[in-house]
Amino acid sequence: MSTFQYEVFLEVVETGSFTKAGEKLGLTQSGVSHNILTLETELGVVLLHRNRNGISLSDAGERLIPYIRQIIQTAKRLEQEAAFIQGIEVGTIKIGSFPSFSSKFLPGIIKDFQKIYTGIKIELFEGDYGNIKKWLTQGTIDFGFLPLPIHDFESISLQKDRLFVFLHKHHHLSTLEKLNINSLQSESFIMPKSGCEILVKGLLKKHNIEPNIVFEIEDNQTIISMVEEEIGLTILPELVLPKHLSNTKVIPLEQEMYREIGLVIKSMKQASPSVKKCIEIVKEKCNSLN
Repeated sequence: MSTFQYEVFLEVVETGSFTKAGEKLGLTQSGVSHNILTLETELGVVLLHRNRNGISLSDAGERLIPYIRQIIQTAKRLEQEAAFIQGIEVGTIKIGSFPSFSSKFLPGIIKDFQKIYTGIKIELFEGDYGNIKKWLTQGTIDFGFLPLPIHDFESISLQKDRLFVFLHKHHHLSTLEKLNINSLQSESFIMPKSGCEILVKGLLKKHNIEPNIVFEIEDNQTIISMVEEEIGLTILPELVLPKHLSNTKVIPLEQEMYREIGLVIKSMKQASPSVKKCIEIVKEKCNSLN
């Protein structure tokens, strides 16, 4: 059975559209439909439901998709291993990352990697922590970047990202060189929700601090804009903070706190040669920046 039909099926599932899948694979919509129908006929089950609301996996599709992902990943590893034996570097690496890490680290990592391995393509999947964990579990990405510790995956520590208090320059606490966590008691506070809230809430709870949480916001740029408008203060990791501060200040906490960022993968042993090479570049790059 052709693995291409599996790839067509996965592309339809991931894009949610026959048209978008066809555009990515260079097929017409009827070509995509033909490949899906052929796969369903050979397997003897219906994989997709098509309706006015779009496309959804059937029960059979839900049960079979992990095996289909595994078949494609194994086939790609086989192709890469054979190519590497011949001295040819080919393949595609799919990486999952969250925005603050993507913007500060990935451009340099990708540039360095592609200088050396010109025949290997990199695809970036950007989302929140939950998205990245889901993509890892499903096999959508080869590896991702997440705060540590994390369970169920292998990980490599890369970077310690310090937390700071971010506040308006006219705030009554803005004159302090360092800020004690107790100073946040009853202050108007904007709680980040992009994953950092676990660390922030843990820090506040540890010191029995109850700020006045006026908003809980997922988008970091929205949080920054709210601080600029004097709606409240917040605690954010250094990677998130803007390089050029406008009417705002960044103050370190006396009680230092970090989020530890790591590279996370299902299995290093089962990783393809190109993925292992990319991981080495990532480690070297992060070590040089620490």
